[in-house]
Amino acid sequence: MKTILIFGAGWLGNAFVEELVSSKHKIIVASRRPIPQKSHPNIEYRKIFFHIQSGAIEFEFPPPQKVNDIIVMLPPTQMVDYAHTIDSICRQFPSVGHFIFTSSTGVYEDHSGTVNEDGVLKKVHPVVLAERKIQMNFPNNATILRLAGLIGNDRHPARYFLKKKINPSGNAPVNLIHRKDILKALNLLLENPCPGIYNLCYPSHPTKSDYYGQIARKIFQTELEFENQGEGKVINGSKFANTFHYEYKYDIRDIDHLQEVGIDNK
Repeated sequence: MKTILIFGAGWLGNAFVEELVSSKHKIIVASRRPIPQKSHPNIEYRKIFFHIQSGAIEFEFPPPQKVNDIIVMLPPTQMVDYAHTIDSICRQFPSVGHFIFTSSTGVYEDHSGTVNEDGVLKKVHPVVLAERKIQMNFPNNATILRLAGLIGNDRHPARYFLKKKINPSGNAPVNLIHRKDILKALNLLLENPCPGIYNLCYPSHPTKSDYYGQIARKIFQTELEFENQGEGKVINGSKFANTFHYEYKYDIRDIDHLQEVGIDNK
């Protein structure tokens, strides 16, 4: 039985914890949120705090001593120094076997064309700086997952386009990934670690106007208007698929996966 420490209990983190409930592993969830009154016996919650000035992570009680895998799913929002926060996690667990970090494809420069893991990065992006801290601390046993735009049964970016009369960049490609594909990828990494940097993105890239227009009509019963212009990058997620013999399973165009988004998200 392994001990898996998860930082972050948000939209993605909570879903992954639920996936692991049936496993034989011991799961420790470190979160700023209030500790649930009831939880599964395999799951232990630890309250964490962020140092006001430095952003360093602090545990309310002593941190766990022996951890096999760490998965960090903390977004950079509302953090004083995101890179320092991530670095403080790394330094508290120097002997961890495998360190997994959910990054973002937003770290790439806004160039047109296909972008793989060697693409040009935004040098001062907080997530890029965090990635570098991880690579310095764990040069041989860290996995960085650069996630495309997140979608799921209760979350879809289409609702943001409903707020504008005319949306920009209608011809730009979309880069999206369903939460269920991410959860399967994380499980694969726990079962068969292969450290490295991987993009996770569904291998279909319709234009924004075509894709979001379809979603808006089907789910929100609304027509969207887009400017007939724009270009952008296409994220290539084939490295992960080839390395782990994985086929992306949740088609971003399959409306059945998105019905629970609901019209109330306007």
